[in-house]
Amino acid sequence: MPRARAPERSEDARPDRATPFVVRSGAACYDPRVSSISPRVRALLAMVLLLAAPAGCGRRTERVTAAQGVVWDRISPPEAVDADRPDWASDSLAFQVRVAGAERVAVSRADGSGLAIQPQTGSVRERAPRWVGPGLLVLSSDASGTEDLWYREPASGVTRRLTDEPSLAWTPAPRPGTPGLAYVEGPDSGWGRIALLPDTAMKPLGKVYLTPTTLVAGEPSWNPAGDRLCFSVKKPSGSIEVWTLSMADTLPVELTVAPLIPIPQLDRSPRFSPDGTSILMASNRGGVWGVWKLSLAGEAQGLDLLAQDVPGAEIRHPTWSPDGTEIVLSSDRGGARALWRLSRLPF
Repeated sequence: MPRARAPERSEDARPDRATPFVVRSGAACYDPRVSSISPRVRALLAMVLLLAAPAGCGRRTERVTAAQGVVWDRISPPEAVDADRPDWASDSLAFQVRVAGAERVAVSRADGSGLAIQPQTGSVRERAPRWVGPGLLVLSSDASGTEDLWYREPASGVTRRLTDEPSLAWTPAPRPGTPGLAYVEGPDSGWGRIALLPDTAMKPLGKVYLTPTTLVAGEPSWNPAGDRLCFSVKKPSGSIEVWTLSMADTLPVELTVAPLIPIPQLDRSPRFSPDGTSILMASNRGGVWGVWKLSLAGEAQGLDLLAQDVPGAEIRHPTWSPDGTEIVLSSDRGGARALWRLSRLPF
């Protein structure tokens, strides 16, 4: 199958004649030999086909190079349905998939190979896995009848319930360098108050609230030192902002500010960089989803676009590689939600 290529530009070529994406694996079904239409229309047709069908022609993996040079590699196979919420540690990924309509946990190597969907019974749901350490995950699950936090060992399949409270517990975030973790407590899936368990080995656990009842918070994530937390806040307008707090005073500080516009601005899924100097987030700014690098001092002091998805696609839950040079995220850019690994980022 011929590869779809961006047309070569001559000295008099117009900018709108170059396609903004190049498929490296031949994933698109565009035939450049069609000659009955103008070069400009052929280029536009190639772009439409590349954007509409990146899963292309039965191939399982694709590589797409965006106009800004960022390389997008699809790494989750088709059997990892609705792959979402990735977490990357060492050479391993943990993420969420869907099996028979229920969320389940899967693990794989960092390139997507070696997929292992964790077994579970019936309609039990397991969500938002995070690595605690080598061979150990923490996640939320309704295996007990309510949403609680659980540990899971992917190699053995052994699970252990951590929380047992009437209130629902979501999206755990292990605290680096300590036996503690933060999570979201609330009736709404993933939104409520952020709570801290200082030591998960304590009996009782000794829960401490980090955010006030006036904030609808979610998606907590720690910096590498474990002394600062970033998280999302849902506003009454429907917009979502990124906030942070220091464990020195636990005062929430707004880092991004959502404007009052008809379409809510969604700045979400913040993650500290591995060196702790910036925050990665997903945002629909400008009407197209992208991944952005945010200054710890707020967007007025630094906000850089790292990569942008295709129009109509939605980015969820970007996460850094351990060395901070690549990103894995969930996108439905091919119609089906999958994990994509981004490299050659503009740092």
